[in-house]
Amino acid sequence: MEKAKKIALAKSKYVRISQRKMIGVCNLVRGKDVAVVRAILIRTEKKGARIIEKTLDSAIANAKNKGMDAKNLFIETICADMGPAYKRSIPWSKGTARPIKKRTTHLTIILEEKNKKLDTKASSSIKIKEDVDAKNSDNTKNAKSTDNKKNEKVKISVKKKTTDSKKTLNKKEDNK
Repeated sequence: MEKAKKIALAKSKYVRISQRKMIGVCNLVRGKDVAVVRAILIRTEKKGARIIEKTLDSAIANAKNKGMDAKNLFIETICADMGPAYKRSIPWSKGTARPIKKRTTHLTIILEEKNKKLDTKASSSIKIKEDVDAKNSDNTKNAKSTDNKKNEKVKISVKKKTTDSKKTLNKKEDNK
């Protein structure tokens, strides 16, 4: 039987920021190591980054309380769900009013510990990808060299045509 996964969960509800603005920052950090995520969030100049930072700190504290190692944590899931919108209005022409929605977000972060066996599999898959990339780059080099030869031929033919047209222009001027 498989061992139950240990996860740490943290939620921030009714955060006064639009879901669209939070999703961009969530995509930056999804699936990354906690130490890397902290570095990314510190350098990100967005309001959503500060909110995610606070929620991440809460998730890390929850993980420590569950006996998980803080150094081996990564973000398994991060999602920004739409919360309720506060409805306000702005005065408009002829005594009317236009609605304004002040949107909110529910942020959820789930942390999980890295499994050492998964890391070795991941490193072997990276080596395989590197080998495939090396083979592909060799094929593209060969294709580029043939393209360069074709371009040289085209350049030479263009130069010959321009010199021929100049000669014909000079002959016409001499005839006058």
